[in-house]
Amino acid sequence: MRTVLAAFAVLMLAACGQTDPAVYPPQVEMNFRNACQAQSPPSGLCNCVWQRIQAEIPASDFVALERLPINERATHPLSEQIAGYAVACREEIADAAAPPVEQPPAP
Repeated sequence: MRTVLAAFAVLMLAACGQTDPAVYPPQVEMNFRNACQAQSPPSGLCNCVWQRIQAEIPASDFVALERLPINERATHPLSEQIAGYAVACREEIADAAAPPVEQPPAP
């Protein structure tokens, strides 16, 4: 019984030091935003892409992607997925900035 309690106590202490794998650490978001802003994107693009990343990619997967060597990261499927977010966000930003098209009055 003592062994079980000791093992439980060790597991509880180990769990206290771990973060929720579904929550992005602030440093990860900051790294992303800094790297994104360094590319001089259109206003709102980095925020749009980050929102999609948080909503659709588990934090643990994104962190694992960040840890890969650059050449592996570039060819990773998540990088392609994130590039797709950037394309979609650029289109959304362009559509939002475009003046409305006037429709001719109906005869």
